Amino acid sequence: MELLDLIVTEVIPETREANTYVLQCADGTPVPYEAGQFLTLLIPFNGHEVRRSYSMGSAPGVDVRLYITVKRKENGEISRYILEHWQVGTKVRSLAPSGRFTVETNPKQSRHYFFLSAGSGIVPVFSLIKKILTEEPASHVTMLYQNHDETTIIYHRELEALEKKHATQFTRVDLLSHPMLHEMPSRRMNNGLLEQLVGAHEPKPFQHRNEKPPTLFYTCGPPSFMRMVQFTLRVMGYAEEQLFREHFTIPVLPPPTLVIDPSPKKVQLTYNNKQYEYEVTYPTTILQAALNLHIELPYSCKAGRCATCTAKCKSGEVKMSNNEVLTDKDLGQGLILTCVGFAATDVSIEF
Repeated sequence: MELLDLIVTEVIPETREANTYVLQCADGTPVPYEAGQFLTLLIPFNGHEVRRSYSMGSAPGVDVRLYITVKRKENGEISRYILEHWQVGTKVRSLAPSGRFTVETNPKQSRHYFFLSAGSGIVPVFSLIKKILTEEPASHVTMLYQNHDETTIIYHRELEALEKKHATQFTRVDLLSHPMLHEMPSRRMNNGLLEQLVGAHEPKPFQHRNEKPPTLFYTCGPPSFMRMVQFTLRVMGYAEEQLFREHFTIPVLPPPTLVIDPSPKKVQLTYNNKQYEYEVTYPTTILQAALNLHIELPYSCKAGRCATCTAKCKSGEVKMSNNEVLTDKDLGQGLILTCVGFAATDVSIEF
């Protein structure tokens, strides 16, 4: 398992409840990553190690420094611990960057992107927006960002700078449920407002093109916000392939309802050029069985939502109890999520 030894080099207050932490490798080597990805931090807490994933707001090729942004979560022990204890010089251990909430850009492409976020959901969205504005100058980006009031807007100054720098390419719409300024309307995203805003902000040059790449939608925020966005866009006629989402909140999964023979299955596993062989019995996942044997595989959410544990099934059959990130194309290539993957037969797995 590849681990990064990082150090906090700067702490930047964003709001009353959110800080940005600039990180670099302790040995000074650069960290390769893609816009929209996250770091899974290994944090010593109350005598044991906990894992928490935090998205990077920085974008490679745009920002010189890598950074994450952490917002205080209600009843969130780890976010509170970070905000109260991390300072310049704090040492941090992390898995290598991962995540599939990314975008492939083409400098010759002209496309329309919608980014819909709420609260700290702006963090990976901000990274992707900067990448697109820099690498696809003919594309247009519309950002719909929900917050409580003006003081809770993360990256407020940076977003204003992007608006000025990319005035014809970037449209920013702030939705505030409790604005402090009287001239700002009180708006909370709902089905009707989303449908209205999507229709109103399709740039005119894109409306009259007969042949155009489909508009893409990227969303990140609380579960209820994301469900509403997903449902509304599908009702509006947008295809599943046009919709991308990043989950921050990981629910506790109910016991799997898969029908799998409970007899032991053999797992042949390749990771970091090492071969492992072990048995797994349903309802233990492929990942958990490996961890029980102290085989240190990469993972974060254990809920089928972040893709940190993605591997390829070379032979045999794996059934998954949940999948929020792998596409049909990924599944066709044999990719599986080991954290929710159960061996239905003897299997060969490769990371």
